[in-house]
Amino acid sequence: MNIQLPTKIGSPNSSPSIEFEQLVVVGANGAGKTRFGSRIEEMYLGQTHRISAQKSLTFPSHVSPTSRHRAEIAFKYGNYHEHFKTESQYHGQKIGNRWGGNINTSLLNDFDKLLILLHTEEYEDSLSYKEGRIAKPTTKLDRVQLIWEAVLPHRKLIKSAGVVETFPTGQVASKYNASEMSDGERVIFYLIGEVICATRNSIIIIDEPEMHIHKSLVKTLFDLIEIERPDCAFIYLTHDIDFAFTRQNAIKIWAKSYEGGNVWDYEILSEEMPIPEQLYLEVLGSRKPVIFLEGENSSIDYEIYEQVYTDYTLKPLGGCEKVIQSVKAFNEQKGFHHIESIGIIDRDRRQNEDLVKLNSKNIWVLDVAEAENLLLIENIVKSIAQHMGRDPEAVFSEVKHNLISFFGSQIETQILLHYRELLRREFITLTNFSSKNISDVIAEVDVLYGSVDKQDLFDKVKKEFELVVSTKDYDAVLRLFNLKNALIPNSKVCELTGIKNKEDYLKLAISLLKRKNKVSQDIRNAIDNKIIKNAT
Repeated sequence: MNIQLPTKIGSPNSSPSIEFEQLVVVGANGAGKTRFGSRIEEMYLGQTHRISAQKSLTFPSHVSPTSRHRAEIAFKYGNYHEHFKTESQYHGQKIGNRWGGNINTSLLNDFDKLLILLHTEEYEDSLSYKEGRIAKPTTKLDRVQLIWEAVLPHRKLIKSAGVVETFPTGQVASKYNASEMSDGERVIFYLIGEVICATRNSIIIIDEPEMHIHKSLVKTLFDLIEIERPDCAFIYLTHDIDFAFTRQNAIKIWAKSYEGGNVWDYEILSEEMPIPEQLYLEVLGSRKPVIFLEGENSSIDYEIYEQVYTDYTLKPLGGCEKVIQSVKAFNEQKGFHHIESIGIIDRDRRQNEDLVKLNSKNIWVLDVAEAENLLLIENIVKSIAQHMGRDPEAVFSEVKHNLISFFGSQIETQILLHYRELLRREFITLTNFSSKNISDVIAEVDVLYGSVDKQDLFDKVKKEFELVVSTKDYDAVLRLFNLKNALIPNSKVCELTGIKNKEDYLKLAISLLKRKNKVSQDIRNAIDNKIIKNAT
């Protein structure tokens, strides 16, 4: 989606355009975020569906269906007029009807219009199906129910004519009218319904999306909502940095202040730069424990871990040394900020004694050679094959065969790479001399160097690698095989699962992880089990 942003103070291009699928406008209370969103709505009045932070959550106990056209118009524009013949006639009336004449501060009161539209479509589609005009439909109300129950698995919904009821899972006898649900349950229903009922290809603006919703549910809810409406572009207005971090692929805008006259001081944050420190000070800040990672925001490990460690704030830092240093420095200040800090780094041919030492310093180590290898663990390969309608056992068997064969073809190079790392570590110990003058130091280093059995080190590495091939140890191949961008193509996993390329394979793996079901939980567990946390 390409739109023109509101006017930016002091910019040569005062109204920059932006191409986006998700956009997060984040800033402190009073920074003008709501006005920013309402200004975009004014600029794209017929294309935008905005959900205000100030809204009525009164869930109607019952509604009566009407005609679908009347229900859709009333939902979108706030009212229906018999004498309006085209939808464009409603554009100028939207601010007065939907927003009561005040687009910035009016209380949005449209829960009844949402329910009327949902029940009208449910009634009309059910009638069309009954009379044989259409196949069995999945209505908008069905889609709302599926997502609502996925986000709140301890609750179920019952739909009947003009009425929605709910009950604790497994206790249908305890059902009650949805009007009696908690604020959180009602707002989750409302948000799902508003997004599902929005016109195709809408710009959906949600002000304070985290309001009334427990932090543990926010990410899952909006992941599922975005998956449900891939045709729409989403703009979120928030002061909650935790929420901003959950929108992994969103463009971030830091709203600093509203200057009046439809002019803002704001900054479009570069993907290459961290969120400015001042932003952390102005907004609430993240109080979750932090995981520092290698790589960047767009790296595979960040995309994967962001779905696995949902109770943490993830911060990619580039190289492994920076991760180790940051965890050390952060934890030394723990008495001040009380936030736990952990690091995750690639294995990179590290030996077990290295893992023990790193784990003792809150550094977790990936138990595959590099993050990309996670995409080839058995559980992910089988889950993707199953999703694509292929035989998971047959696909994994072929992937395993291909990868072990490829490892065998590269074994000499891999042995030498690992041997070089072992030598490097052995020779580092040569600097631990105890002598006090240069002649004695040279003599001591010569002795230490001579004591390194270089042939024995090579033979041990060679024996280990050959054993992996002879025993067809697939997990060991993933742990030892470090050849960037080569494993996935040579495993043939994309061809075997019917996926075009590695990028689409990764996207599907992330999509499966986002879903709140047994498959996603199994994948999360499989990935978490590949992180060494307590080496002995």
